[in-house]
Amino acid sequence: MRGSAGRQAGAPAMAWLRARARLVPGELERLPPAARSAYAHDWAPVQVLGRHLAGLPPALWDALLAWESGYAVLVSGESSYHPGAFAFRGQPWKGIAFISLEDLAGRSAGLVLHVVGHLVDHHLGCGGAEQGTWLSEGGGMTPAWREAGLRLARLFDLGYGLDEVARSNARDYFAQSLVAYCCDRRRLTAADPQIAKWFRTTLWDPAFWPARAA
Repeated sequence: MRGSAGRQAGAPAMAWLRARARLVPGELERLPPAARSAYAHDWAPVQVLGRHLAGLPPALWDALLAWESGYAVLVSGESSYHPGAFAFRGQPWKGIAFISLEDLAGRSAGLVLHVVGHLVDHHLGCGGAEQGTWLSEGGGMTPAWREAGLRLARLFDLGYGLDEVARSNARDYFAQSLVAYCCDRRRLTAADPQIAKWFRTTLWDPAFWPARAA
């Protein structure tokens, strides 16, 4: 993300991170020395994650906190999103964005945001239900979100995704477009102006949230 190193996550994002982000015990010690040196203490990875997510709209974090599912787990493995239940510290968590500590250390904002994008897509679409319909596939937790989800699904069908990943399926279309909207909005607007407008008038429109967020 442009300027992410100098950004600080706002209060809503940090509230979500404090409630939902967890570092797997012992994971820092498993990292290669170069990646390990990026973190001065166990809370440092969460602070770095907060900087990567600083460009997302504040109202989003309040909405995500309304659901019991939706977590970020910091690991030494690959970044990925797991929509179903997963036992963590004896608790059956659901909807987990596994965030690679090496991606964070390498300032790989795109990979981190892509995975968090799946979490957002899943929860705005069906509240994190394992077999529910994601927003990008026409889901939505309210009538207004369903309308937005149907528009989003139609945009994917037009085939204007900005790269091969975005054109591969509806979920990656949303996640990859979200990355571009945060990191390189000019490029997204040139390649796919309709999805740029969709983000501007939904997730990034403060007037959209009070009446429409679940």
